[in-house]
Amino acid sequence: MRFQRATAAAFLLGAIPMLASAQTTSKTYLAFGDSITFGIGDDPARTNPGYPPRLQSLLVTAGVNATVSNQGNPGEKTPDGLTRLDSVLANGKAGDVLILMEGTNDINKSISMETTIFNLDTMAGKAEALGLSVIHATVIPRPPDAKVDPDNLLTEQLNGRIRNLAGVRGRKEADPNEVFRNLPNLFSGFYSNAPDDHVGHPNAAGYDILARVFYDVIRGADTVSPVPGIINPVNGATNIKPDATIQVDVWDFGAGIDLANTFLLVNGQPVTVTPQGTALHATLTYQSTTPLSGTVTVGLRSRDLATPPNTIDRQLAKFTIQGTITGLQGDVNGDNRVDGMDLILFGLHFGALRGTANYSAAADFNSDGVVDGLDLAILAANFGQTKP
Repeated sequence: MRFQRATAAAFLLGAIPMLASAQTTSKTYLAFGDSITFGIGDDPARTNPGYPPRLQSLLVTAGVNATVSNQGNPGEKTPDGLTRLDSVLANGKAGDVLILMEGTNDINKSISMETTIFNLDTMAGKAEALGLSVIHATVIPRPPDAKVDPDNLLTEQLNGRIRNLAGVRGRKEADPNEVFRNLPNLFSGFYSNAPDDHVGHPNAAGYDILARVFYDVIRGADTVSPVPGIINPVNGATNIKPDATIQVDVWDFGAGIDLANTFLLVNGQPVTVTPQGTALHATLTYQSTTPLSGTVTVGLRSRDLATPPNTIDRQLAKFTIQGTITGLQGDVNGDNRVDGMDLILFGLHFGALRGTANYSAAADFNSDGVVDGLDLAILAANFGQTKP
């Protein structure tokens, strides 16, 4: 507990500099989002929960005449947020800022990534049409016991697309996900331990960190490394062709990517790839000279141009090459035989989409992200077979 408090305190209080010029004109920051903006999981003794009041305190301490309005709505999905936003923007004015952190509940409800990104872009566009600027934000990691997407496969894909959206549209981007994932003892130290929390909300220390993430973006402090955007093949993909091209987008919304020190790693080893692009956005594209096989890992090693540099060196994705079969397709229960028990178990997952609580990769035989009739056909074709 002492380490948790010390880490949050150091993050919050470690030399809060004054913003470049003392702001005398009042500015409102509209913190728009779901329960993680609202403040679910925060210290119940706090009158005003969540990151918005903490962010306001940081800004005021730095000499900014600012109000941060908490516009979090627990459980909200982006289609609902798109409808609600108009009434929230009515309270803003030209020169104000919309902080937009939403989308994690879309994953819970199996809303497509394309729909989520379209909604976020439309919301941002509405704010810009009224003269507000926009800060897009990634969504925080899900804990291992989350009911949906506990391995963060969909969360990582969504965040890559949010970064891409911010970069392509020329908007600011805050990266709570990248900051949170680098915290020691993340889930035990900075997440709520409420037994009914099946999504993952910050605790008081976590909200301290979240406020500082937005504060750093507003004051122009670069504390985040280059980050991955859209990755192909996606993390967790299967049945990938042996001659597949690997492509990783890299973004940096601060000092910029150090292109000369940016490397793509395949199966843990750097490969010969020259980043193509700019210090804001670069693409790493790799085509193996020999067919890929088995399970392939993709990593990124990079740093930015800040002093000192912020660095990233981690695995981004793992996928399986076509023809890599570890078991008998149709054998849901893993007993090396496709029989009636497998058919019963398969039926329990029929219709489930990847990322939902009822989805099972063991029943998605063709690995297309949905347990459907195509998978049933595979089971039927192998019915009665036994693996030697």
